[in-house]
Amino acid sequence: MTDSSGAIGDPQWLRKRMEEDGYLYFERLVDLDQVHATKGDIVRILREHHIVEAAGPEADGDALWSGGPQPTEAEYMEVYDRIVRLESFQALARSPELVAVIEAICDEQVQVWEQQLVRLVYPDPEVAAAQGVGAHQDGDPKLGYRATRFYTGWISLMRIDESVGGLAVVPGSHRMGVLQSAGTVASSAARRSGAYGLDAGALEWVTVDYEPGSTVIFACLTAHRGLPNRSDRIRLSCDFRYQPASETASWLAHTLGPDVRRTAQQIDETVSRRALYVTTGATPEVVGQVRQRMLEERSTTLERAQELVREIGAGAVEGV
Repeated sequence: MTDSSGAIGDPQWLRKRMEEDGYLYFERLVDLDQVHATKGDIVRILREHHIVEAAGPEADGDALWSGGPQPTEAEYMEVYDRIVRLESFQALARSPELVAVIEAICDEQVQVWEQQLVRLVYPDPEVAAAQGVGAHQDGDPKLGYRATRFYTGWISLMRIDESVGGLAVVPGSHRMGVLQSAGTVASSAARRSGAYGLDAGALEWVTVDYEPGSTVIFACLTAHRGLPNRSDRIRLSCDFRYQPASETASWLAHTLGPDVRRTAQQIDETVSRRALYVTTGATPEVVGQVRQRMLEERSTTLERAQELVREIGAGAVEGV
């Protein structure tokens, strides 16, 4: 990745680089004390839930994987709920250095989305691809944001080298429009089949070894992905979303991440029910469209899913 740290005070250069590459990488941007405080608070929570080893200093030691099975969905959600409410985590999302760069890119004030994400990627030496969502664009309509311009600020909370994996992006992909992604987004680890995402092998990726506080800011249509973690540590990072104050987004932008996840899980339960298939005969393609609409609307009932199947089916007939 190209380091843009030397251009922090040059808004015109930052805007031009973002327009050309679709990302800005900074080896150092946010306050390092704030990064250590956030990491320390997160590791403390992980220790209390027996997800990392009990020994070692919170702020300076890496989150050593405690072994055994990965946390269940219920265990993960307990951790997720606690992390996103941390004062240190909230303060990191609103770091003045980070906000200033994004405002320079947007040439106006920005709003910080309430949907803030912590990334806990567990070691798995055998996997070929990272856990979680595959290669994708945050602006993919399937994700339901209904926003035309927003930026993600990804921050490393630890040293991330090749063995730990990290964030990779495709320079210039934001100028390709919405790329065709396969499958349907999953709302939890238990539902992931690995089917959702872009064909990673068809794209040219760049990455770097990250230090604590290293930051990547990228456009909503910039293709990106996480790399596999083949170390003995949990990879800790977070990403926050920012949007020009003059623009809007769906309810997802204004809702805490765990609550978004719960709603998405309710929708997935609804669209997976045999009752929807039996009463409507919906094809997988139509079900995917129904899921997207329900996510945009924050609707979760079977009745609404059935209505949408009929509506989408009628629209397809009219378009023939």
